[in-house]
Amino acid sequence: MKNSLLSLFIAGLLLIVIGCRKDGEKLPDAPNPPNITLANDIVITSLGEEFYLEADLADSVGLKSFTLRYDDWYLYNTVPLKDSIYPKKYHVRYKFRMPDTAANKIHSIVLTATNVGSKETSAQFKILLNADFPKMYLIDDPNPSKLTNDLFGVPLLIKKTASYTYEATYYASAPNAKVWFIPGKTALKPIMYGIDPANNTKLTGDYAKAQPIVLPGTGYYKINLHTLNLTYSVTPLPAPNPANAFAEVAIAGQGFYDHPDMLWQNVMPNLILLDKDPVNPYLFTKTVKLGVPPGQTYTEASFIFTTNNGWTNFWRFDIGKEPEATVPNGGNNGGGFPISGTPVTYKVTFDTYLNRAKFERQ
Repeated sequence: MKNSLLSLFIAGLLLIVIGCRKDGEKLPDAPNPPNITLANDIVITSLGEEFYLEADLADSVGLKSFTLRYDDWYLYNTVPLKDSIYPKKYHVRYKFRMPDTAANKIHSIVLTATNVGSKETSAQFKILLNADFPKMYLIDDPNPSKLTNDLFGVPLLIKKTASYTYEATYYASAPNAKVWFIPGKTALKPIMYGIDPANNTKLTGDYAKAQPIVLPGTGYYKINLHTLNLTYSVTPLPAPNPANAFAEVAIAGQGFYDHPDMLWQNVMPNLILLDKDPVNPYLFTKTVKLGVPPGQTYTEASFIFTTNNGWTNFWRFDIGKEPEATVPNGGNNGGGFPISGTPVTYKVTFDTYLNRAKFERQ
């Protein structure tokens, strides 16, 4: 037992002695700062994706450590480099994961190399989100509940014309309409495109900063945006010829609570005739209730739009259950919408000029 205690005492004493020697170690003089060569100074990645930061460090005397720091992501990590000797060259390969909540802006991670003489050199990795999104949507209300409370049509899908390049056509029903753009259907954060408050000729994708693009008058507009160079343009469009607008538009289908006898007939009264806008003859609206009508047993709603003149002209949808556009005289029936005996009220808006429809819950 005494031998064991003695051995532990000696081992502890040796550790203290070694520690004292390490603390008092005389490092060689290194009058010049180290060199940093970034292998990938710009990284383009996606939310939640892993990536590597790589760089070559060099110092003629020896490298003591390197540090990676970015306060926005609470990153502050110093890596000591001494093993048996202080290396004169070292390759940094540091794995990191893009936070799911990262803002769409340039993120700068600072790499600092320190040599044995405590001289430092710093360089910055620029981390950007991949802004070439497969789809882009227009919103005119920044309330996030609007994105998930509709049956379909909110937000509004716009056209992708090339890499990073998108084009929207939109009808402003009143002066000073406000619009923003998002790359997903269900959330505004962390990426939402709007005017950069620091430079109103540019966009920002930072949700916290994005200001609306304001459309000054009533009418149709074309809006172009480029998510890589963050440019945009707004062009008023000439009013479409009212003579080419349809006289009437109606809904044919089933699943409308106040229309128990409506079972895909295309004659009145078993159609729902929409109300034509008094200003824009291409725009039609109606408030309807989706639900299992009294006396019926089916549990899904399905429908299309018609012109109330037989089946000469009609609109189906690009996708049946979650449509993003109407298809004149083609497409798929809108269907598979669950309903119950408790009706749900929606406002239907159908722009026959843009071929866009939406059912917004009221």
